[in-house]
Amino acid sequence: MKTQKVFTLAASAAVLSLTAACGGASTAPNADVGDPVSGGSIRYAVSAWPKCVDPALQARGLSASQQYVETLTDQDRTTGEVIPRLAESWEVSDAANSFTLTLRDGVTFSDGTPLTAEVVKANVDTLKQIADSGRADTPLISALNTYVGTTVVDDRIVRFDFGAPELGFLRNLSDPYFGIYASSTVASSYEERCAGTSLVATGPFVITDVVQGQKLELDRRDDYGWAPAGVTSHTGAGYVDSISFELIPESGVRVGGLQSGEFDIVDDVPVLDQDVVAAQGDQIITGLVPNLVPGLRQNPLSPLGSDVAVRQALQSGIDREEIRDTLYSDRYSLPSSAIASNTPLWADQSDGLVYDPDRSEKILADAGWAKDGDGIWAKDGTQLAPRITYTPGSTQGATQQELELIQQQLGRIGIKVQLSPITAAESSAYMKDKAAAPYDFLTGSGPAKDVDFLAGLFLKTNPALAPADQPELESAAKALNLAATDAEREEAAAALQKLLVDGGYWIPVREQTRAVGVSADIQGVEIDPYGGTVLYDAWKVGGTS
Repeated sequence: MKTQKVFTLAASAAVLSLTAACGGASTAPNADVGDPVSGGSIRYAVSAWPKCVDPALQARGLSASQQYVETLTDQDRTTGEVIPRLAESWEVSDAANSFTLTLRDGVTFSDGTPLTAEVVKANVDTLKQIADSGRADTPLISALNTYVGTTVVDDRIVRFDFGAPELGFLRNLSDPYFGIYASSTVASSYEERCAGTSLVATGPFVITDVVQGQKLELDRRDDYGWAPAGVTSHTGAGYVDSISFELIPESGVRVGGLQSGEFDIVDDVPVLDQDVVAAQGDQIITGLVPNLVPGLRQNPLSPLGSDVAVRQALQSGIDREEIRDTLYSDRYSLPSSAIASNTPLWADQSDGLVYDPDRSEKILADAGWAKDGDGIWAKDGTQLAPRITYTPGSTQGATQQELELIQQQLGRIGIKVQLSPITAAESSAYMKDKAAAPYDFLTGSGPAKDVDFLAGLFLKTNPALAPADQPELESAAKALNLAATDAEREEAAAALQKLLVDGGYWIPVREQTRAVGVSADIQGVEIDPYGGTVLYDAWKVGGTS
């Protein structure tokens, strides 16, 4: 085996963007408010509630898990390097299909039981069972698709074996869906884990109450003492006594609650409210989410979705800068690939995303399309009127406002976009018979911290693509999935990103940026590499006030 370097890093701040409105002010985490003090509570208003509280079971969008469950590895906030967390060191086989981790000594779950290799093995074996049942989040299914098993070497050493190279496994282990739970949680039912009623972990806070779809209460764990070096600014117990996550879907109510002092932190502050919040003296913290950026995916079995000329015409006909400047602000980045620019192995594809309506028209003309009397491109008597579906209110994919602006942009060059709002149930039904489903493109995005997730999303085994035969896409996704060296992986990741953009297999709309509103009285709030809010270092000015 070859031993991977173990990083022991000094504490460093998370990569954040702290912004203030012109003419206003913002209280930054390092403002002159004194030293951190203990005490007080935080009320956190979230905009949406996931299907499950357990991150392994489709819990994206709820930052609560960052407070109570920990992972075997983590990421340095500045460099992106994989660093120790519950595992203190590791070795990787030359074939990158076997990973031996040594666990930290002295770590316990909140029920008092110790962290051991047996518990870790039980966790991962159970996650594999959940993934095989199809009830796990997509990144977890992808991360364990070649998993063979786990061997307990001794009480603190555990080995994971795979049937193929898994170069992204150590980074995958830092994702909340690989959170490590106590034996009691592993033995609990899927329904209990989903509801959050059985989750016992090693984090600095403990779940004390959960009402699915409404609220989640956390209390500080006073005996916590293994904060990871390199990602925190203090050691020992957290500062605040308790944290309450509450569902407040209306953005106006969330922002109003922040301004009135009812809430200390609020998710998803609308662009129009951000300058108002900052001008009041509160903070707007933004963080880029590493993922498959919000965009459009083809229906590979529809005549228009399967037409490469149509996809390329849409790609060049969308003015992403206009979308950013009209609907957002300069706090938000333009997309530069199919994946976010902070995703490891991102490759710049900006040249393929340039707004070029003349190119769109030439592509269509060369492919045999011609404008009819209404100025709409048509072929064989059929107008170019792609049907794009979206789920109103969903936080995944392009928003209705973005799609309406895209509809106007493409309309200017003779592409008659039809927008079709659908329910989540209708979307699931469409996947079962895409050839008959009334859509050509759908909106979506995909969360992940490592580029490996792209392979799972673009292999034909993905229900969104099956059973379409797209050899070029399949080959590029397989090359990434089977890469055996870091060099092969980097080359395959870049090639797949280029194909996704150039072939219009993914049509990026924007980079996904989280905008979190934080009271001026709350300091030390961070956003992690997943875009999740981390409150271990958070403290309240005045403590119990």
